[in-house]
Amino acid sequence: MKSLICINTYKSAELIKAFVWDYINFVCNHPEYDFIVSLDGADRETIEYCNRHKIPLLYSEENEGVGISKNRVIESFGNYDYYFFIEDDIELLNPKVFETHIKLSNTLDIHHFSLFESRRIHKQKNILQYENYHIIQAMYGGAPFNFFTKKGLEVVGGFHTMFAKYKRFGHTEHTYRFVHNKLSTYPFQLIQECLDDFRWNDPISRVKLSVDISDNHLFIEEENLIKEELKFFPVKTLAPYKITDKKSASSCERIILDKDVGKHKQRFYFKLSFLEMARKVKNKLKTVLGK
Repeated sequence: MKSLICINTYKSAELIKAFVWDYINFVCNHPEYDFIVSLDGADRETIEYCNRHKIPLLYSEENEGVGISKNRVIESFGNYDYYFFIEDDIELLNPKVFETHIKLSNTLDIHHFSLFESRRIHKQKNILQYENYHIIQAMYGGAPFNFFTKKGLEVVGGFHTMFAKYKRFGHTEHTYRFVHNKLSTYPFQLIQECLDDFRWNDPISRVKLSVDISDNHLFIEEENLIKEELKFFPVKTLAPYKITDKKSASSCERIILDKDVGKHKQRFYFKLSFLEMARKVKNKLKTVLGK
């Protein structure tokens, strides 16, 4: 049984430098896992960094959003039993998270898990308990970490291409298809014991877009599409894309370690703390000025 771990990124070389190596080290010591970075848009700094260190990379000519970025991976690497899609700002703390998801997927016949900060869980409905595990089941949530089985993706298909024009959205509609196909009772399922297996950094979004949001914290067009109860959408890609070496995703032998990983992390967390402090000052000034 083979699994593919994919880091999805967009114009964020500093995040790749800081966080990709924990995943690479795990994969290099676990031959049942393969690894690739999926870059949405041809960001030169990220491409040069991955090429310099021989990191397996798939990249597109255009930025079309994380959903299409995942479609490119599914289209190019369709023979895996399990897929893990992870956003670039998430630091891996406990690699047992991968084994846990596969175990519970097989035992409970669950084909799709999500994982994200607990504060982003909306409309929790149930907690499914198995052994020492508790699976939180909710109607809405996020997509920083997604797990899929091959069977699940074959049934529901890929991410809808209508969201490419917005360069974001679409993960909730895709998740709801598991419910529409009766593969799941609830769309969002999170293993509670895995919530602390990552550090959820959640930096400022790199995609700036003003759209109408519903009371369910959803983009209106996505919520309308969910109401149509679509069961399947084929795995489609739009812009041309390239893979540095398709065979390299199955081997770590060529990867060259970056000796400055610690410095990259320190630099990112310093910048993150500075931005957080600036946000607090800005909010305080708004309060003082009454604006």
